[in-house]
Amino acid sequence: MKYFLFMMLAVIALQVYAQDQQQYQDPQNMPVKPTNTDCQELPETFVDLSEALSALQNTRFHYDQKVKTTRTSGLMQARFVSCDFKTGFLLIRYDSKDQIYPNIELQLWEQFQQTADIDGFYLERIENLPTIADK
Repeated sequence: MKYFLFMMLAVIALQVYAQDQQQYQDPQNMPVKPTNTDCQELPETFVDLSEALSALQNTRFHYDQKVKTTRTSGLMQARFVSCDFKTGFLLIRYDSKDQIYPNIELQLWEQFQQTADIDGFYLERIENLPTIADK
């Protein structure tokens, strides 16, 4: 009985320790340590679009995916980056103009990637969301 109680306490202690050590969990349940990214160095706000572009392009994220097209107009490129696998920044190049949409849900990005009409999806569901404006 004592051995059983000792084992149960050890298992509980290990679970609590693992939760303290693991701040983020990726969708495949692989442990991700915050030290593997530069997320902690991102500012809370950005002065303008060019500062945000520079900061986001030079940051390592937990989640970073791109969609590129070969078009010369319309949606040319999209990139989604996230520190927590829940929300992140959506960087869009549309008609050669860059936009950054903060606080985008990962689920919206996944829907965007799966749509057959990325221009239509962008214009209908994303274009009018708040952006980091160029000042």
